[in-house]
Amino acid sequence: MEHPEAEIRHLEQRLADAWVAGDRAFIEDLLAPDWTVTDPSGRILNKAQVLSESFSSGERQIDTMKLDDVQVRILGSTVIATGRTRATGRYRGEPAAVTLRFTDVFHVLDGRWRVVASHGTLVSD
Repeated sequence: MEHPEAEIRHLEQRLADAWVAGDRAFIEDLLAPDWTVTDPSGRILNKAQVLSESFSSGERQIDTMKLDDVQVRILGSTVIATGRTRATGRYRGEPAAVTLRFTDVFHVLDGRWRVVASHGTLVSD
């Protein structure tokens, strides 16, 4: 972990790529066991809920996910990453496009970075 800023940026991009590719194993591994997210509607979801909604229902399909404006603040063994995500896909068969501002809190667990909490807010382009 010599260059945490670069590593976090890389992990954020890999996470976006994993959502598009449906790489559940990578996502499960990066998210801490007790990870939670506050979604755009204000719901607080745990890891199991998000994975179930994302991989079991088939209602959501993510075709593209682009990150930009990623900022990384290093606070010892904790990092706060913020940025913007633009995603396209389908929801319940209908085309969908969203832009989100996100915050991911990373912490070193078992010697590596894991996401411990996230927040997403819908924004207009």
